[in-house]
Amino acid sequence: MLTTVVPTTTTTGTMLHLLLLLSSPLLAATRNTSWPSPQPISSIGLSPLAVTRPDKCPPCFNCLLPAFTCGQYGSCDPYDGQCKCPPGWGGIDCLIPQCDSLADGDQRRLREDGKTCECKEGWGGINCNDRQRLYWIPASGQIGSQDSEEIANMTCYDGGETVFNNHQMCDVTNRKIIDQLPGRPPQVTFSCEKQENTCSFQFWTAQVESFYCALDTCTSENVPGYDTNTTTYACEHIKCSCVPGRFICGEDGSVDITDFLTEEIRGPATFSCKSGAGCKFEEPAMNDLILTIFGDPFISLQCDGGECLHYSQVPGYVRPVKPDNTRWVALSAAGAGLIVVLSSAVLWYAGRAGTGEFGQIRLPDNEASKLMAEHVPASLHFSSLSYTLGSKSILDDITGSVKPGQVMAIMGASGAGKSTLLDILARKNKRGTVGGVTLVNGREVGDSEFKSVTGFVDQEDTLMSTLTVYETVLYSALLRLPRDMSFEAKKFRTLETMNELGILRIKDMRIGESGRRSISGGEKRRVSIACELVTSPSILFLDEPTSGLDSYNAFNVVECLVSLARDYNRTVVFTIHQPRSNIVALFDQLLVLAMGKLVYAGEFSKCQGHFASIGRPCPPGFNIADFLIDLTMNASLVNVSRDDSPDLLPSPLEDDTNLADEERALARPSVAVPLAVRSHPSSNSSSHTPSSISSTTGYIKRKTSQLFEAVSGSTTEGNEVMAPKLTALVNAYAQSSIASDIKAEIDQIQREQQGRMNGSNVDAGNELPDVAFETSLLRGRKRASWGTQFRILSGRAFKNLYRDPALLAAHYLASIALALICGLFFHNVTNDIAGFQNRLGLFFFTLSLFGFSCLSSLGLFANERILFMRERSNGYYSAFTYFSSKVLFDILPLRVVPPLMFGGIVYSLAGLVPTVAAFWKFILTLVLFNLTTASVVLLLSIAFSNISVASLVGTLVMLFNLLFAGLLISRETILPGLQFLYIISFFHAAFEALAVNELRYLSLKEVKYGVELDVPAATILSVFGLHAQAFWWPNIALLGIFFVTFIAASYTVLHFFVKEKR
Repeated sequence: MLTTVVPTTTTTGTMLHLLLLLSSPLLAATRNTSWPSPQPISSIGLSPLAVTRPDKCPPCFNCLLPAFTCGQYGSCDPYDGQCKCPPGWGGIDCLIPQCDSLADGDQRRLREDGKTCECKEGWGGINCNDRQRLYWIPASGQIGSQDSEEIANMTCYDGGETVFNNHQMCDVTNRKIIDQLPGRPPQVTFSCEKQENTCSFQFWTAQVESFYCALDTCTSENVPGYDTNTTTYACEHIKCSCVPGRFICGEDGSVDITDFLTEEIRGPATFSCKSGAGCKFEEPAMNDLILTIFGDPFISLQCDGGECLHYSQVPGYVRPVKPDNTRWVALSAAGAGLIVVLSSAVLWYAGRAGTGEFGQIRLPDNEASKLMAEHVPASLHFSSLSYTLGSKSILDDITGSVKPGQVMAIMGASGAGKSTLLDILARKNKRGTVGGVTLVNGREVGDSEFKSVTGFVDQEDTLMSTLTVYETVLYSALLRLPRDMSFEAKKFRTLETMNELGILRIKDMRIGESGRRSISGGEKRRVSIACELVTSPSILFLDEPTSGLDSYNAFNVVECLVSLARDYNRTVVFTIHQPRSNIVALFDQLLVLAMGKLVYAGEFSKCQGHFASIGRPCPPGFNIADFLIDLTMNASLVNVSRDDSPDLLPSPLEDDTNLADEERALARPSVAVPLAVRSHPSSNSSSHTPSSISSTTGYIKRKTSQLFEAVSGSTTEGNEVMAPKLTALVNAYAQSSIASDIKAEIDQIQREQQGRMNGSNVDAGNELPDVAFETSLLRGRKRASWGTQFRILSGRAFKNLYRDPALLAAHYLASIALALICGLFFHNVTNDIAGFQNRLGLFFFTLSLFGFSCLSSLGLFANERILFMRERSNGYYSAFTYFSSKVLFDILPLRVVPPLMFGGIVYSLAGLVPTVAAFWKFILTLVLFNLTTASVVLLLSIAFSNISVASLVGTLVMLFNLLFAGLLISRETILPGLQFLYIISFFHAAFEALAVNELRYLSLKEVKYGVELDVPAATILSVFGLHAQAFWWPNIALLGIFFVTFIAASYTVLHFFVKEKR
């Protein structure tokens, strides 16, 4: 809609006069004829400071004098008589256009004569007042640009309505006017000042100004339509003036319309533009003139220009209201609640106690006895076994043998070397040096093949406290029995073994731990034995299986072992400490040790005859086990008196340097005094005094020597002198026929093995089978596959986690509680500087929370370290399957669910960017950071066996990474050589990712002292040293790389360094 202006009436004579005046210059212009014209005063270049002037020189410019005026209706300074020009104009009389840009103010250059202005980038027009359209405002009200750039949130508003000051450059589009001025295109500049309600109008030909007008009492109106917008400037008054000597203003050959402009142009005037239809300038007198001469009702224009504004100053702009997050809050709370409910339901269902275990077992024909029959009988021969730790000899020249269907008991006093010998026989990793030969069915068997046909029950119970008795034994069966054996048969074998050991009635009770006991110590011991018995190994080693059991249960355990050996042709070797007589009667083979020396090894039935033959018979009715312990202990003692009459007095030849023995420290009484001497302390006191004094002096000397050797590092342990009585016992056995028969048997077996290796003929009837090879042929001996191991270990880890819910519940409840607390303190953060600070504070607190809470996982592996080493040593599973299950079902529930719960609640409460993409980026960053931190903690828990040291190192690692997160230390203050510390900080990667995701496109609005500041948040991010483009790369990528690297390092340490060493 265009504004209609009613023109004022003019006389017909005046119109005819103007017609004659105008026709002449236009015709002259068509002939391209020019005449010299008087120059304006500004072109003379006079200085207003000139005091004297030569004759015939024009007077100095002084706008206070009537002869001088300021062009463009500039103001005259009453103090110096100089003109104050409007923007875009300069010179003495404000008639010379300025160049450069409107933003340069008073520093702009004047246009040179005969040249056009070269405007700075972004500006155009004759006098460089026109803003180029580099920026635009879409209909949605968001700021954009043609080249997708935005500078300081400024835009060129070209809607037409003036906000502060508006400058437009227009081309005249009246066809007749353009035809009359070939080569001299007519143009118009139009500008307005909002504060003063004034506008200005200039008419140009060939970029030379002809006349100018000033309009006042102006108003503007913007009328939006369906598909067009109309902007109208209406001014009540207008006055125009010619530039003397210019076109149609006195130029030679041109008319002068100075009087017409001065007398006829009065107003009102309008300048209106319609999108898509151009602009027009209307004034009644001028409209009549244009209509009469050119046939157009007004001056039509095509304009371009605008005003440089902040986007919030654009007319019609309304700052978007921050979205209401009520729905987000409700959905987040509901989502967190749903996660908790579903997790609780899954845990409850998974943790239900199974019923009807017996009724569900349906075995195929002969499946129950299949496992017991599928084995190869194995004999065990060992000769000249020795073990040295440093320079200390622990075992020396131990020889013996045990055949299938037999039970060998290794006896001796505490510290005699029983457990050490059993470890060597079972091929356990030892810290010292092992010597000697061990043969299985006359063959030397590799460690891996040997362990595949043997089982080992340790002296200390290492069981998972959260599992039931049935689950513990069943997992051992599932992991170690042949994979082609049916699941039902494995379950039946588990229950059968538990029944044999008398623990079937407690099958659904948990193992328990210190402070939360469930089963007794004896029952726990039988569970450990059941875990090995369930696999029915060819050779079974047990370290003191009766430890912690009463005499009745101890007999039942040994009887079960004897039954296993005799009924199923197994070989059983165990250590035992002073068994009762009915247990001793079950032994087939007996091996007695004293101070690491072999006192007896052979059939138990020949034991009493041997000791009777050397003058040490067991008294009638006396338990031979007690007799042998007392005999070896007394023989190991050294007399302190030179009188050898008391049998129990130690010999002075013995010194006490063997106190450093790892197994003998408890077996050393200081002095043994005969009962007769102790009962008469006063008798013969005088005769014994010198000996007592000598003994005391010698004892002090020996202790002083030992202390000196300990400090100086020297030792004489390798040259230890054995007690004479013990030497006599050892030599007596070595010279016995029993020892000779065993050595002859071993030598015969070795010769046969050597003959087979050399291809000699050997009696096939006497050849013992290759236990490792034939076992693999008989049933493949393929234990559970990796997939089965992973499934079983995952289920065990998951049960262990939810059955001890303290840690799990603490993490989940803490995530919900702290999310609500953060939502309270950071509720609906604002888009200002304070809101910027609150956002960074929220991110920093969140990362600190999850980072340090991960230290609680240090105990997850530390509590299972010994269990893992022993189960791995016994061939339960591979390190890879254990590690994978540990990560998936022990680490992930603690490190993935809490960030989801925390992020879902706090994101909406804090009022962060309410977009789906930004929300899931936030969650992704938290989850990746938590997984990365958990992988670091896992590495520390595996690398350090001491949980206190691991906790200290973990705290230092967290603090180091927190220091370089990007908030505490400015990146610009760090030495260039240390900038990499930010790259290796996973706290920095997560912090920068969260900040960039939230603040990259955020604009902060701050009002201080009445001044409104609008700062892009990305600018402040750069001040903190954070890069606005660094979300996916490198931050998210680095978190993924960190996680993979630490997980790989954790597995490497677990596989190569966490091994059982005894």
